Amino acid sequence: MDLIRLRRLLRQGAVTLRFGDHAFIEARKDGLETRDLRAACERGEVIEDYGARALLLNFTAGDRLPYHVVLEYVVGDAEATVVTAYIPEADKWETDWKTRRRRRRK
Repeated sequence: MDLIRLRRLLRQGAVTLRFGDHAFIEARKDGLETRDLRAACERGEVIEDYGARALLLNFTAGDRLPYHVVLEYVVGDAEATVVTAYIPEADKWETDWKTRRRRRRK
């Protein structure tokens, strides 16, 4: 995903940011607000790129809690969509919140 280009299009109003129902539900479960989701799209760091989707890392403004947002955008579409958002589980992520922990084989 060309996030720099998408962010420019969002600022220009050429693309609208949409929040999927799933994103709202999951975000609310973790105490995240719409402004947090928007902030991740505007300033978050890409930690995994899947082409039309990207996993972003950002931190809440007040208490600096890490959270992830999955953003989807197909070039040429009028909308970019926040698919989901959540606070990552410490046992599944390294302390940088960017690297998935590898499961140990038994």
